[in-house]
Amino acid sequence: MDTIEKIREAELASDAAEKNAVVEADRILAEAEDAAAALKVDLTREAKAKAEGLLKEASSKSEAILSEAEENAKKDAAALRSSVEAKKDEAVKLILDDLTA
Repeated sequence: MDTIEKIREAELASDAAEKNAVVEADRILAEAEDAAAALKVDLTREAKAKAEGLLKEASSKSEAILSEAEENAKKDAAALRSSVEAKKDEAVKLILDDLTA
């Protein structure tokens, strides 16, 4: 075999290796893209689930705070009513004392 034939064979082998490398690179890239897409879906699903959990927790805490505030307001209103009643009786007594004096 002469040198020119060897060079042609080497060129053909090099071209085939280059084509195989391009095909393999495309395959690896496609696999990486698929893996990235799947990871994105998983991470998005996890983030949504975590956000929903946090939202439920915040809603529950908010309801508890509102309930406590409502209960405190009711107690304050009852205390004010009681105080008004006590002062009303005292005011009536003072007026009566003033009228009879």
